[in-house]
Amino acid sequence: MPRRREGGDLCAIFIHAGAGFHSRQNEKSHLAAVNDAALVAMAILKNGGNATDAVEMAIRLLEDKEITNAGYGSNLTMDGIVECDATMVDHMGRSGAVGAMSQVKNPIAAARLVLDESIKPLSLQRVPPNLLVGAGATDFAHDKGLPILPPDFLVSNNARDRWLRWKRDLQDVEDRSAMNQSPEQRVGGRLLSISPKSSRASATTQTPSLERRPSLPSHSTFIEPDQDVPTSVKALASSRADDEAGGMRSSRRAIPRSEIEDDNDSGVDDSLQWLASPPKRQKLSGRFDGLTDGQKVLPTSGPCPTTGEHDDGDAGREDDITDTVGAIAIDCFGRLAAGSSSGGIGMKHKGRCGPAALVGVGTAVIPVDPEDISHTAVATVTSGTGEHMATTTAAATAAERVYSSMRKKDGRLERCNEDEALYAMITREFMQHPGVVNSPCLGAIGILAVKKTRDGIYFYFGHNTDSFALASMHSEERKPVCTMSRSRGNGSVAQGGRVARSWMP
Repeated sequence: MPRRREGGDLCAIFIHAGAGFHSRQNEKSHLAAVNDAALVAMAILKNGGNATDAVEMAIRLLEDKEITNAGYGSNLTMDGIVECDATMVDHMGRSGAVGAMSQVKNPIAAARLVLDESIKPLSLQRVPPNLLVGAGATDFAHDKGLPILPPDFLVSNNARDRWLRWKRDLQDVEDRSAMNQSPEQRVGGRLLSISPKSSRASATTQTPSLERRPSLPSHSTFIEPDQDVPTSVKALASSRADDEAGGMRSSRRAIPRSEIEDDNDSGVDDSLQWLASPPKRQKLSGRFDGLTDGQKVLPTSGPCPTTGEHDDGDAGREDDITDTVGAIAIDCFGRLAAGSSSGGIGMKHKGRCGPAALVGVGTAVIPVDPEDISHTAVATVTSGTGEHMATTTAAATAAERVYSSMRKKDGRLERCNEDEALYAMITREFMQHPGVVNSPCLGAIGILAVKKTRDGIYFYFGHNTDSFALASMHSEERKPVCTMSRSRGNGSVAQGGRVARSWMP
């Protein structure tokens, strides 16, 4: 007789290292980072730690990695300093966040402190804050015992090199623009004024020698298509065709990927597999099966896989990951927690708060309804163009669609499975949102979603960027499963997922 796990005792951790473009040269480094973060989080979960502890430690490890755009080594502001955002949300939907925070190595730790303090009552019926920004966030961190570092301590050599390159490029653009100004704006062949603020900033900034010169920062690395493009992921994903004229997707096929070589065991049991195509969840013979008839299981990778084929067009490209890292954890009590952290876009305005600081934009949790017999809870974390994700409240919208298994179509909501709900959210509610369509900036997004019920844990992801670095692990796996999800580019949406059943033989 199959037995149900007691109290949701299957722990799990899901991590992403940002959406954008991950160069193939640095792919192993990105996957090693998410692999290490998953191992640290799982060690906490297996030893009785709660989900918020696991999320915090996973993100702290990512913040300490120079290769990620969070914490140390993050992109610099126009003034040449690191300002970070972070959010922590617990299983009840309570949150703590910091925005535009400087001089703190691990902003997720500060967000966790804000969360912990926000649930403590204050005298005189004052309401404790759940979001602090700028100097107020730094002062709060100092008062709570977090180390406050000199600003230069968070600036890596590579980050400063990028900043210097971008600074010169911006000055070149301003100079060319000034040359096209009307004669009335020039006196004696000299410009009346060219960016005095940036001139002051560059005069007060040390300029070490340059070794690398990355390209200009951008919000995204894709071209938004005029129509839906079949999705693809070389490492793992699902593919679907969406015939907008017909209004419904009538067929799906799995796009094969090249086999990933790995000398080690995959560490994946039959209860948790990457899904080759988006399934309709079915309950068969008293248990949840991860795959329906006719579906295939993609081979899984070891901790740091490499993709099988190399696109010559991407051979010379460098990393372009300008946004958030995130994590979702489920502890042995079945409680969800989620968190995000980011250094923001390069050359951003001082004081800019990105999606990682905003609940419902970068991070969202829908807690369990006490009257829900299925005990369903959903968490989402996002990465991409922060301003567009704020316009569309991306994390909250995605969480609601996955929670209710609904998609928006023709102004109404209709029933669908979770994969279709996530796909429709990206293509219609995000990419076709009026605020995104009429913006001069392209809309990039990557979404990681986890749905937990009494019957299992379901993991979904989707992105319209070139790549998305992912890792996942549950408590019965020996090591994390990592992948670099890659789309076909040109704004096509790549998707994939995993499922863990709560029924055991």
